[in-house]
Amino acid sequence: MRSLLVVVVCSSLIACSSVPQCNKHPRSTWADQTQLNADISQLASDEFTGRDTGSEGAALTRQYLISRFQQIGLAPWQGDYQHPFSYSASFSDKVGINVAGVVLAKKPTSQWRVVLAHYDHLGSKGTRIYYGADDNASGVSALLQMAQQAVTQTADVNLLFVATDAEEPGLHGGYALVDTFAKKNILPQTPQIELVINLDMIGRPDRRRAIYIEGARRFDSFETIQQSMTQSNQLCIKTRRPRAFDGSVISVDFLRASDHYPMHQAGVPWLYFGVPTHRDYHQPSDTADKIDITFVAAVVESAYQLLIIDSFLLQYSP
Repeated sequence: MRSLLVVVVCSSLIACSSVPQCNKHPRSTWADQTQLNADISQLASDEFTGRDTGSEGAALTRQYLISRFQQIGLAPWQGDYQHPFSYSASFSDKVGINVAGVVLAKKPTSQWRVVLAHYDHLGSKGTRIYYGADDNASGVSALLQMAQQAVTQTADVNLLFVATDAEEPGLHGGYALVDTFAKKNILPQTPQIELVINLDMIGRPDRRRAIYIEGARRFDSFETIQQSMTQSNQLCIKTRRPRAFDGSVISVDFLRASDHYPMHQAGVPWLYFGVPTHRDYHQPSDTADKIDITFVAAVVESAYQLLIIDSFLLQYSP
């Protein structure tokens, strides 16, 4: 997740708003927790050196993702898995590369849904590696699991899975994707996209053990959508971020915090899944051993419901 942090102090725990407790032990039925753990461990490994955009670690990450896409059975998007784009940062031109694959609907349709998760992180500084297990190996592993399920249970809409690059320095992979959707003869076109799901930091739940969803208020039928997402595993879903329990508040502009923001600016319906920031956010201590795999599995299964839910429930008010 892109860093947009401001620290504020709460005068007391009473002043900090409380959130009712939910089921702290959600179930999962089909998500492969062993594979989730393997994907996160590899993405957040020494070998990939923090996955900084343009680095050798990022190139190794793409090789791994393409191998996994092929193993799952995702077809290349527009004939290729890799989609380079240019952007400017620190007064120089740079190149990022999104990785994308598709699952076409069982019957021809112009309807599309998109799953995003950025694979880049902060790289390394000297001997310190910023592993980015939660930010965002957790989201990428979930994207892979959702793609695996989509291949085995073909949906009524076309599905596009994109691991974006250069999110950390400025959401550049998301902006490049929006630009691609706006080009002629490219599918999907922007108006054909019913929903974008952005998965960014879903592996370290707070003590409420809830997944937090941004963008829900823009969907007329979100209460029904939420029921569909929770009916099989009782995952707790919250639409308001909590205050921290140590007396401080980490305030983040979640609208602009990740790759759903370019979609928002383009008028594309979106939902952003994430957990509150934690003490290991953007630190070398964000490691794979701290990820709650059972929780990630539950998030995967709940988010997947949005890929198969009836289109009429996705009525959106920008």
